[in-house]
Amino acid sequence: MKSFLLCFLCITSCFIFVFSTAHGQTIAQNTFLSTVDQDLAIKSIVLVPTIDNVSGIYSRPVEEELRKILNEDKQWSLANYPADLKLNAALLDERPQDVQKILEAAKSEAALTSKIIRGPRGITITLTLFVGREGLPLLQESLNDYKGFETAEIKNEVRKLFENLKYRMPFRSTILSRRGQQVTLNLGSAYGLKPESRVSVVQIIKVNRHPKLKFMVSTEKEVLGRVKLFKVEPYLSFGYVEMEKEPGVIAVGSKVMPDEFVKYSVPVTTPSGKVLQDISTRPDKEVAFGEDPQEWLPTMPPQFGKIELLAGFSSYTQNSNLQTAGSISGSNNLAPNILVRGEIWLNPEWYVGVLLRQSVFSIDNKLSGSSPGSLNMSMGQYGVNLGYNFLLTSDFFGPKLQIAGGYTNTNFSVDDSTPTAFTTMKYGGFAFSVAGQFPLSEEIPVDIGGKLDFYLNPSLSESKSSGASSDNKINSFSFFVDYKLKTRFKIRGELLLENYTSDFSGTGQRTDPATSTSHKMTTLMSGVQYLF
Repeated sequence: MKSFLLCFLCITSCFIFVFSTAHGQTIAQNTFLSTVDQDLAIKSIVLVPTIDNVSGIYSRPVEEELRKILNEDKQWSLANYPADLKLNAALLDERPQDVQKILEAAKSEAALTSKIIRGPRGITITLTLFVGREGLPLLQESLNDYKGFETAEIKNEVRKLFENLKYRMPFRSTILSRRGQQVTLNLGSAYGLKPESRVSVVQIIKVNRHPKLKFMVSTEKEVLGRVKLFKVEPYLSFGYVEMEKEPGVIAVGSKVMPDEFVKYSVPVTTPSGKVLQDISTRPDKEVAFGEDPQEWLPTMPPQFGKIELLAGFSSYTQNSNLQTAGSISGSNNLAPNILVRGEIWLNPEWYVGVLLRQSVFSIDNKLSGSSPGSLNMSMGQYGVNLGYNFLLTSDFFGPKLQIAGGYTNTNFSVDDSTPTAFTTMKYGGFAFSVAGQFPLSEEIPVDIGGKLDFYLNPSLSESKSSGASSDNKINSFSFFVDYKLKTRFKIRGELLLENYTSDFSGTGQRTDPATSTSHKMTTLMSGVQYLF
C-alpha cells in the first residue's frame, strides 16, 4: 500500500510538471503572437502571367526566367496560377480584391507580378510582390529607361530585380524546426552565414505603408531571442537558442534576421583610458596628414554662367560683280580669328549671351589698273541676345534645346583703292537662333551640338554705296564638340559656316557700281570654356 502511494505521488508530480511547462510555453507563444507577423509568413508564391506592350516579345521569356528562379529558390515554393481566373494583371495594384482571389484560388500566401514597358527612352521593368490577406502590395522593384533590348540582357536584369526584392524583405529566413534548444533555419552559407554566426529571432509587429501606394515603407520589429549556429550548409543552418524572452517563444515559423550592426575600428586610447578623437595630436600625424594638410571639400557645380575663348583660322572669299570691269574677287585661306563668347544664367531656363569676334588679314586687289595690289582687311563682329533653355531632362548640363533672339553686327573693313575695288561693308540686324546640345553618353564626357542663325531683314551700310538700295541675306550655322576636362573647364572645337550676300539696284557713289557682293567665311576654331 505504501509503495502504491509513493508511485501515485511520483506520477502525479511528473504530470503536473509537464503540464505546467506546456502551459507556460502556450502562454508565452500566445503572449508574443502577432497577426501582422503571421500575415507575412510565405511558404508558397504564385507567379502572375507577365505582361508587356510589345506583343509578348519580352513577357514570355521573362515569365520563364521568373519561373526558373522561383523553382530554384530554397525558401519559397512555386504555386500554379489558376487557369480559370481572367483578371487584368496591370490593375492589381488598384484592385486588392483581385489579388485576394488569386491567393485564395492558388492556396498561396504571396503573388508576384511582372510588367515590361518599352518606351521612347528605353525599357521599364517592374516587379511587385503582394503578401497578406488584404491583397496589398508589400514590395516593388523597378528598372527605368534601360537602354538594352536583347532578351538575354532583359532576363539578367529581371534576376537582379528579384534578388533586390527578396533582400528588402523584413526578414531573411524562418525557423523550420525546434527540438529543445536546437533549431534549424532555411538560411546558409550561400547568404554569408558561417559557423559561430549569431542570428536574431524577431517578430514583425507593424508594417508602415505608403499612404497612397500602400507599399511597405518600414517595419517595427520585436526581438524574441538569439541563436548561435554550430553547423552551416549552403541553404540550411543548425544552431541552438542562446537566449529568448520566454521559454518556447522561439518556435517553428519565427522570423530570422542576421545580426547586422555598424562596426568600428579599435579606438586609440591614452594610458589613462581616454579615447583620442582627434588624430592630429598623435605621434604619427605626419603619416596621416602630410606636410600641408588641406580639408577636402566637394567642387560646387557651376551656377552663374560661362565664358569661352576660341582661336582659329578662316577661309575667306569676297566676290563683287562690277557693271564695267565685271567679276573680281579677293581671298585669304588662313585668316586668323579670335572669338570671346559668354553667358549669364538668370535661372535654369533664361540666359543672356554676348559675342565678340575679330579677324585681321589681307587680300589681293585683282581689279585691273587699281592700286595698291594688296589690301588690308578686318572682320569684326559683336552681338547680344536673350535665350531660353528647353531642358530635356532634370539635369541642367544634360541634353537641351535653346532658342535666342538679339542684335548682331558684322563689319568687313577694307583699305581704299584707286579706282575702288572693294568697299567697307557693315551688316546688322535682329538674329533669331536655334541650338541644341547633347551628351554622347554617361560614360564619355563629350557633348556635341549645333546652332542655326536666322536674320530678319538685315541692314547694310557701305563706305561708298554700290547702289541706291540693296537686298541683303545672311546665312550662318555652326557645329561644335565639347570635352569635359574638369567640373568647371571644357575644351571646345567649333566649325562656323557664314555667307553674306547683297544685290544692288540703282545708282550709287562708286565710279563703277557693283550689282552684287558676297562674303563667304569657313572658320575652324578651338579653345577653352570656363563655367563659373
